[in-house]
Formats: sequence, structure tokens, C-alpha cells
Amino acid sequence: MLKKIRGIVKSLAVSFFFSFLVIFVVFLGFKDQINTMVSLINKMVIIEAKTSKKDIKIDKVEKRLVNYPSWGEEWAKLKIKDINLDIPVFHGDTLDIIKYGAGHYSGSYFPGEGSSIILAAHNSPEHFYHLPELKDGSEIVIEAVYGTYKYKVYDTKIIKDTDEESLPIQTDKEILMMYTCYPVDSLGFKDKRFVVYAELVSESVGGEHDK
Repeated sequence: MLKKIRGIVKSLAVSFFFSFLVIFVVFLGFKDQINTMVSLINKMVIIEAKTSKKDIKIDKVEKRLVNYPSWGEEWAKLKIKDINLDIPVFHGDTLDIIKYGAGHYSGSYFPGEGSSIILAAHNSPEHFYHLPELKDGSEIVIEAVYGTYKYKVYDTKIIKDTDEESLPIQTDKEILMMYTCYPVDSLGFKDKRFVVYAELVSESVGGEHDK
């Protein structure tokens, strides 16, 4: 009886190993096609995401928005020429929201408010996969529904996922922080984050981004 059980366990182990091997080989062979398919699905689903229809403006004297976007609403476009990135930004950074683009941490501020801004996105090819390629001096543009804000990268860092001190909420200077899971090209759970730090260099209030 014991011999029979051992035989069954061995057969299951061998089957599991070969199944994993086949999946791994298929992934390597069709990685580009899989990424393209995921990208197309995301672009199809993003149509369902809400775009803010509010009259969102900024009070330049008080440095505060007049009307804020609702949870899950798109309020900006994030554009980074150096890595050919152009994605929507939504209010909120839940796993469901960041399937569609970059998510704005609700505990941080908005562009033009003179304080910390935190954006997160998946490490997928159409989102923040190429974030580690940014260098000091790279330009980041946020085209909000109430104005355009340009930032310049001054630092990057790899942190633990529990290191909240590396994403500080400060009110004395406008700093943009963007992060994603790291390493960006590995599968499964990742306990590290790649963070980009950029400072505000110019702003132009008024106008809406292309929808």
C-alpha cells in the first residue's frame, strides 16, 4: 500500500514538473504576443473607466483644487517622452484602478498644490515597465484637466514594499514620486519597489488634456 502511495506521489510530482516546464517554455516563446494581448485587453477595458466631467480648477493663491475628481475618475494624462509613455491618471490607486493606467494615491496632493504627489502603476509593458530606464534630468509631464505641469527627475531608488519613509508626504515643496513593483521583468510576488523622484520645473494653468 505504501509503495503504491509513493508511486502516485511520484507520478504527481513528475506531472507537475512537466506542466510547469511547458507553461514556462510557452511563456518564453510567446512573451511578446502575450504582452500585446494584455495591452489590447487593457485598452478595450479602459473605455469603461470614468473620465472626470467636473469643472475642476485650481486656486493658485490658496494652492488648492476647486472641486476634486471622484474616486476612480481620470483627471490627467502622464507623458514621459524618454520611455515613450502616454497613459491616463486616475484618482485612487487600488489594484482595480491601476489596471487602466497610473493611480493617484488619495493621501497625497495634486499637481499645483505645492506638496507631494504619489503615482503608482503596474510593471506591465504598457505602464511602468520602463520606469527604471529614466535618468536624472528626464522630463515628466502631467496634463491635468486644469493645467500642464512639468517635472524633472533628480533621483531614483529601490526600496522595500514596507518602506513608507521613502515616499514622504511633505508640504514645503512639490515633489512627484512614481513607483512600481521591482524587478519589473520578474514573475510572481515582488517585495521591492522602484521609485522615481522628480521636482516641479514649470506649470501652465488652464485647458484640458485630450480625452
